[in-house]
This record gives sequence, structure tokens and C-alpha cells, in this order.
Amino acid sequence: MADEIVDVVIRPDGKVEMHVTGVDGTACVERTDQLVGLLGGEVESQELTADAYVQTEADTTVDEQNRLWH
Repeated sequence: MADEIVDVVIRPDGKVEMHVTGVDGTACVERTDQLVGLLGGEVESQELTADAYVQTEADTTVDEQNRLWH
């Protein structure tokens, strides 16, 4: 398992950039929610990396549940 790394850059204009590596699927969004709140809680834009599109076991379970309920 790769190390989970969150890089936070606070630019001179006060804007914050956050880059997450080592997390497959969209779990990075959930894992950084609290940090986003501590940094002001407002997300202007979000770009997902290729890692976000890696299907995890949790994603598979959600997909299967969605198929069952729809």
C-alpha cells in the first residue's frame, strides 16, 4: 500500500491548493473534508487525478447497491 500524502500549498494571495496522492478512488474527497473545513471550508474548483478513477472495493459495493436499488 502506498503512503497517503496530502500536500497543502497556501499561495501569497491566500488561495489554498491541496494535492492528494496514494489514495485510490474518490476516498480522497472524504479524507480531506475536515482539512478543507479547517482551511476555510470553501472549494472553488476540484480536479480529480487518474487515481480517483481507480475502482476500489468500496466503489464496487456502492455500484452494486445502486444497481439493486434502481
